[in-house]
Amino acid sequence: MRRSFYFLKTVSLLLDNWQRLVIRKLLIAMPIILMMISACSPERKLAREFIRNRDSTAVMLLMPSYILKSNLKWWEVEDYDKMNDREKDSALYYNSTFLKEVDDDFLIARFKSSLQSGLMKYNIKPFTEDMLLDFMEVGYRAYKVVLAQVELEEDIFQYHVEEVFFDTVLFYEDFDLNLISMNTWFEITPMNDPLSVNNVLYASGDMMDGIEGRFQNNLFSDDVKFNYNYFPIKTEDIYALTAMLGEKYAGYIYDYMLNEYIHRHFPDGERPKIYFSFDPSTGAVSPAKEERFTFIRP
Repeated sequence: MRRSFYFLKTVSLLLDNWQRLVIRKLLIAMPIILMMISACSPERKLAREFIRNRDSTAVMLLMPSYILKSNLKWWEVEDYDKMNDREKDSALYYNSTFLKEVDDDFLIARFKSSLQSGLMKYNIKPFTEDMLLDFMEVGYRAYKVVLAQVELEEDIFQYHVEEVFFDTVLFYEDFDLNLISMNTWFEITPMNDPLSVNNVLYASGDMMDGIEGRFQNNLFSDDVKFNYNYFPIKTEDIYALTAMLGEKYAGYIYDYMLNEYIHRHFPDGERPKIYFSFDPSTGAVSPAKEERFTFIRP
């Protein structure tokens, strides 16, 4: 009986180990299987089809003649409540810290240049208004990209930092940091396409004063102080933000074209489940998540 017991126990242990091994292999293989299934999805097949032809894409890039400037710090204007709308707009502009210093033409030119260089990374040939005749003779896939509006907003970001010392005492500091937001509205339209929809697409980026610091306790006096370094925004930082966003939005433009192609060629009665993004440096296609345009209904 004892031999039978040990034999059954050994068999049971072998079966348990085998089951664990099988489960472990399945867990390892599952992501690979899911990736293979995903790679064969209709969305990805259509994405690859669009990307294979990306060398044959042209864009007519149209820029605005000016930018909107909005100072949201109305409380800094004396007698603001007593002014009419025109006086308010004028007072807000002249009381701004940065808006009155930004040159519209230079900012638009910087944005245009970065958009063009960004599009070329996707092998898209950008055209400008002075190249209209050349653009009209393009015999391959073409789009009109209109930067309908650019808005710079100036505001305050309330930064709060706190830390507990001596187990029960809360120390804190509050700072009003300058905040600059750049809001943009695009319209992207395929040329010679009677079925095209003129969507309005929105994207925004921002920057603020930098602050780095920490609370420090003086061991001799028990005084607690927040020591910090402050890095204020400069006008040239706003131009640098513009250039960075131009490169970024060039990718958004390409991704919009890519996903519109997927949507238009998807099987009837079905809708794509994923909005994709293409990385030209690696050739990878992946879900865009938050890195994309927001659709604004006309």
